[in-house]
Amino acid sequence: MKIVVFSDAHGNKKAIERILDFNPDATYLISLGDSEFRHKYLLDLNIIAVKGNYPLDGGIGYESILEIEGKKIFMTHGHKYGVRRDIRELVTKADETGVDIILFGHTHIPYINRLNGVYYMNPGSIISPRSKHVPSYLILNIEKGKEITYVFKEAQTNSLIDKL
Repeated sequence: MKIVVFSDAHGNKKAIERILDFNPDATYLISLGDSEFRHKYLLDLNIIAVKGNYPLDGGIGYESILEIEGKKIFMTHGHKYGVRRDIRELVTKADETGVDIILFGHTHIPYINRLNGVYYMNPGSIISPRSKHVPSYLILNIEKGKEITYVFKEAQTNSLIDKL
């Protein structure tokens, strides 16, 4: 199953629509917060969303767990877990919940790490990246009984990002 993950759209509908146009075959669309849109708008686009740190940000809550093809995925924006400092609190959360993947945003910097069998992934920001990064998003492929695969894509051109 193809899962498209993005974060930190900050009110830019065109950026979200572009990601959707690039991926019409996606089974799941996930927003990790700071879209700055109402939940109804995201639901109308079939986007599963968690809230970010903006007061009116739409989402099902600040965190959620989704199971896809036997893999448990924890989703959060990340601001409540101190992700700008490090991922220690997320590692603790992974231990507590027994998840296979933790998805988070907030930093505007794409990130991938695998610790003790758990993937920690941040798609970056589709509109306002930080550091030297381009606007980006993440595609996960999950199939029951197979290894999880992923790619990072450039949010404006849909080009593959080779190095983070």
